[in-house]
Amino acid sequence: MRKIRCHYPSPDAYVQALEPNSEPHSLQVFSTDPFEPGEEVLLEVYFAGLPGKMMVRAIGKEWHSARPRLRVRAGGVLRCTGTEWRKLEFLRDVGTGSIDLTARRRHVRLPVMVEVRWRRQNATEFAIAALSEISEGGALLLTRSPPPQGDEIIVEITPPGSERPLEVLAVVRNADNPDGVGLEFLARDMGGVHRLREVIRRLVEQ
Repeated sequence: MRKIRCHYPSPDAYVQALEPNSEPHSLQVFSTDPFEPGEEVLLEVYFAGLPGKMMVRAIGKEWHSARPRLRVRAGGVLRCTGTEWRKLEFLRDVGTGSIDLTARRRHVRLPVMVEVRWRRQNATEFAIAALSEISEGGALLLTRSPPPQGDEIIVEITPPGSERPLEVLAVVRNADNPDGVGLEFLARDMGGVHRLREVIRRLVEQ
């Protein structure tokens, strides 16, 4: 899957690029890398003030080359569905100020989408789930069978390009989210902290 970068100069520019010409679940992108209609690409989205880059899987709708005389930049329109579109909506809320990434938490949670495994602390069987945001302090776990608030669980995260997963002990702090449960990572040794930071960096930049 090809990676395409699209960096917007401001949050407003990103918000204006969403659903161009009333196209639902679409994003206007500016890139000199052409893509074909129906082609699946990995889009790197960033705008000024965002603490990290968002990686989104998208499907090409149309692309055009630059037209300098008309002051038209090279780019096109991509479509997203499901959790990929919710990631773009999350960024829209950040861009409009509806979500303040620096408030309420000691650590900024960065938007990601990665498959993980989790189990209750005293259990042996793992369940497949996903993380849609993560920081050194915690994460949002998307799972069909959410554990109740107060439960301690083990989350197994395998960073891109690695065969050895990182196991993190967490406690469920918020079970009110309609998409999953909010986790707080519990005390770790310093080696675990450093490895978690590296895992987060690789997840955000993948």
